[in-house]
Amino acid sequence: MPDASTAAPSAGLLSAQRVSFRYPKQAEQALQDVSLSLARGQSVGLLGPNGSGKTTLINVLIGLRTPQSGAVHHGGERPAVVAWVPQDYAFYPQLTCRENLQFFVAMLDVSPSERDARVDEVIASCVLQEFASKLAQHCSGGVRRRLNIAIALLQKPDVLMLDEPTVGVDPQSRAFLLDQVRELAQQGTAILYATHYMEEVAAVCNQILLLDHGKVLASGDLQTLLQGDAQSGAFANLEALFMHHTHRPLRD
Repeated sequence: MPDASTAAPSAGLLSAQRVSFRYPKQAEQALQDVSLSLARGQSVGLLGPNGSGKTTLINVLIGLRTPQSGAVHHGGERPAVVAWVPQDYAFYPQLTCRENLQFFVAMLDVSPSERDARVDEVIASCVLQEFASKLAQHCSGGVRRRLNIAIALLQKPDVLMLDEPTVGVDPQSRAFLLDQVRELAQQGTAILYATHYMEEVAAVCNQILLLDHGKVLASGDLQTLLQGDAQSGAFANLEALFMHHTHRPLRD
């Protein structure tokens, strides 16, 4: 297998080529020569300890940060539509769920009738009908997470990036969110799924990208990586693979 940190990504909806980034006044690079490609229908689990560079990578991919070297490409002839579901709630708590969706869809370059259709569509797909008229600040954690995703889906994205999308939800809400991510991938959406929950990556992702100290430690097909090599042997699960590559003491 080629070096995951330097191998050129194949053509896809979104690709990063040897991206490096350093925050001002920081001696250590937050990202070092990170490459990846997201193709239609592909689900990539983004893993790494705290401070490994996961959020920085997402910020670079969506254009919130500009890498000092390397390049990010969004699609070919038609730029890919990229949506981001942040870990923090990204809506207005004093508005209802429907009002939030109406506010965000108004930012899109679509007709008024299309705006209404998109709002109704994401309310249905994220099962928000019962809560559409409820203030977001009075909704449960699971409903708020679904609203976070619904706002991103208003764009009808080609690529959906999710950063810890199930934090603070109950098992039923988590199961629903994972089913929704799987369904989106089956419909052709490219998924980048950042989380600390190994079982979630194993459930919804067919590829992984493992970062630590801004470097790619492992990347590729999940089942192939679990087979290990002659030196490591096979790994019992994704957690064993993670610990083998990071072998780090406890962190906050």
